[in-house]
Amino acid sequence: MVDKSINQTHNMLISLKPYVTGETSITESGIVDVLQKMAAVLDGHIGSGVNAHTPVAHYQSGFMTPVLLAKLYEIAGKRTYTGGGRDIMTLDPGCYYGLKFKNGPLAADDDALVTVDVSQFEDFGKQIVVIKSYTGQTYLYTEHKNSAGTNYAAPSIWTSIPRFANLWEGSLSTVGTNFTLADRIDKYTRLIFTVNTNNGAVYDVTTISGGDTFKINTFQRENMGPGMNNFEITLTISGKSGSVTKNVSDAYNAGTAGPVVASNLGRVVKIVGVLE
Repeated sequence: MVDKSINQTHNMLISLKPYVTGETSITESGIVDVLQKMAAVLDGHIGSGVNAHTPVAHYQSGFMTPVLLAKLYEIAGKRTYTGGGRDIMTLDPGCYYGLKFKNGPLAADDDALVTVDVSQFEDFGKQIVVIKSYTGQTYLYTEHKNSAGTNYAAPSIWTSIPRFANLWEGSLSTVGTNFTLADRIDKYTRLIFTVNTNNGAVYDVTTISGGDTFKINTFQRENMGPGMNNFEITLTISGKSGSVTKNVSDAYNAGTAGPVVASNLGRVVKIVGVLE
């Protein structure tokens, strides 16, 4: 229908060309006809008459509304500001930023600025991603309703998405050894220390990132006969700078009255920061 209207308008414009170029003079009797054609051209263009400034759609040409312009900006990376206190579950698909969202993942008294991405597929699925702007902590809400309208398989609550940063790799065992991390530890909610024991076994030990002292404990069973070795490594870390302040091990073996000092020591081979 739109193409037909465009063709009619085009044909009318062609019929008016002789009058515009002066090839044909307008007689008194022809003035009415010319004016009627000009009015038809004006009415026929997209954005006039009852369809004034019709928004563009998949099935027709049209004009861009402020809402469509905002969505275009969102695609280009410019987010729409929502203000504070909006219900995050009622947002239309799009990219936003704001604070104190209702029904979001943050505590009610958390006034951090966050970015929000909302995507929706048909009427049965929605995904919302929230990122705290100054820490990068990331949260996900997934809605995927089955035929009964129940969010059966997906968690019906907000979940956090852990992010892992490789802060250091190498080999730390000797007391007094200094090392430098790739980033400050106070940016991360916990740390994972990978420890290599004397028989080549590797263990990941997780501790909360708080304070300057990290005591890393792990153990391994004896390869031959009953018994086990305990390993303890203490690292002192402030910001990016760290040092080994303790590294000991002891053994519990069958036939001994208690633990005995072991000569083999554990080695820290990797430090990972976790943000969640």
